Amino acid sequence: MKDFPRDSFIEAIKDCQPEFKQKTVEYIDRLNNKQVPVIFSLKHLAEYLGTDYFDMCKLIRYRDGYYSYFLIKKKNGGKRRIVVPYNNLKIIQRWILDEILEKENVHPCCKGFVKGSSTLGNAKVHVGKKYIRKYDLKDFFESIDVRRVYGIFKGIGYSPAVSYDLASLCTIRICDEKFEAMSPCKKHWFGHLNAVLYPVLAQGAPTSPALSNLICRKLDERMEKYAIKNGLQYTRYADDMTFSGDDLSKLPKTAFVMRILEEEGLKLNHKKTGTYGRNSRQEVTGVMVDGDKPRVPQKFKRQIYRHLYFCKKFGPWKHFAYAMPGVGHARQWLYGKIFYVKAIEPDEGKKMLALADALDWGLMI
Repeated sequence: MKDFPRDSFIEAIKDCQPEFKQKTVEYIDRLNNKQVPVIFSLKHLAEYLGTDYFDMCKLIRYRDGYYSYFLIKKKNGGKRRIVVPYNNLKIIQRWILDEILEKENVHPCCKGFVKGSSTLGNAKVHVGKKYIRKYDLKDFFESIDVRRVYGIFKGIGYSPAVSYDLASLCTIRICDEKFEAMSPCKKHWFGHLNAVLYPVLAQGAPTSPALSNLICRKLDERMEKYAIKNGLQYTRYADDMTFSGDDLSKLPKTAFVMRILEEEGLKLNHKKTGTYGRNSRQEVTGVMVDGDKPRVPQKFKRQIYRHLYFCKKFGPWKHFAYAMPGVGHARQWLYGKIFYVKAIEPDEGKKMLALADALDWGLMI
């Protein structure tokens, strides 16, 4: 993004009223200092994006029609609702993410959807602690509505009108007409997006993770303050909050966490709350932390070795045709799992990699 032509713009408005000029220059400087695009209006934003202004107006007004709605299976057998923007809206959201949201700092305790962070980085903080207590935020993205998103853009420095337009481009509510045209199955799973009073973050929008992290800065600050006071460690990876320490009595009580979450406009998922000592499975974002260094769960590693064994015995093509029929790119899938292990347990990962490289993959991708 090129710098806004401040001097030439000031020259262009030199004959305007002094008060207008002063406020305009202050607005420009405020956004320039944040290193974000200077946007005066929706029409100006459309010019930035090379989009027709009236198409942009239509997109904002009827944005529920610019999403795909589908379900994916969860590991526990339930279903996860996914709302993915069409490519034209996704390009705009990606621009907002790259040019605006990623210029803002998140809290240091936030470890998810941040450049340079990972599930491993989140887990490392809690390695070797006697006790771990985990909390999960319920309907994380969908509990954040357009009013709070508006506050993020307003806090960055944008005008109320521009902040509203940017927030609208990042949120979704299914209108009554579109909802009535849905199948009974989709009505069952996506009815909440029709029932909400205000538009909310979409589960599949590229802007949702960054916006949720920025909105949770105060939550993370309050939880870190409690952790420091009580000699604990605290991190948050998306909707997973983790506390760890060596004194069980110092870990936060559920009532305390619920009160803070309610004050921050969020909800607790009681089904995923748990405390884990040395005699139980201490796992943080899929990584075992009960030893002196992070480990990959044994079940995960056994699965990889099982695939490698049968690939060697029957050949990769025949094995995956039987074990995972209809799944494309099985080779990349397996290598992806191996490289994940290598990132956490380098020696174990190298052993797996050697076995995979020794296979005759042929033309298999």
